[in-house]
Amino acid sequence: MPDEAKTIPKSSSTAEAQPAKPWLKEWEANFAPLYAMNRHAFESWVRSVTGLSSELEQFLDARLREDATLWEKLAACKNPAEAFVCQSKFAAQALADYTEAAQKFSRLMKELASGYGTGLRHDPPDTD
Repeated sequence: MPDEAKTIPKSSSTAEAQPAKPWLKEWEANFAPLYAMNRHAFESWVRSVTGLSSELEQFLDARLREDATLWEKLAACKNPAEAFVCQSKFAAQALADYTEAAQKFSRLMKELASGYGTGLRHDPPDTD
């Protein structure tokens, strides 16, 4: 039972705060700009990847809907020639969609890569 739970008392050595070591403050001061730069680069990367994954999700959703529609259209065909025309139209549209998506994703990946580099080239924000 939660009421019966016991906690281990803290020892006096862990309960008291340890004084900061002088070298630690110097170390932190030297790396503060690097930490800020990395934080900025990571935030930029997350925004870009989120946008990329959203675009990918929309593309896949649209393509899966088109794939499902194809089967309905094929089932309604009355002869093989009609099915061939239906499938040919589907293949042409799929090719156009995939080509457009490849170009879009290529552009987004380029933006992601250049945005990450831009984040590293800018002066990091002040941390004071």
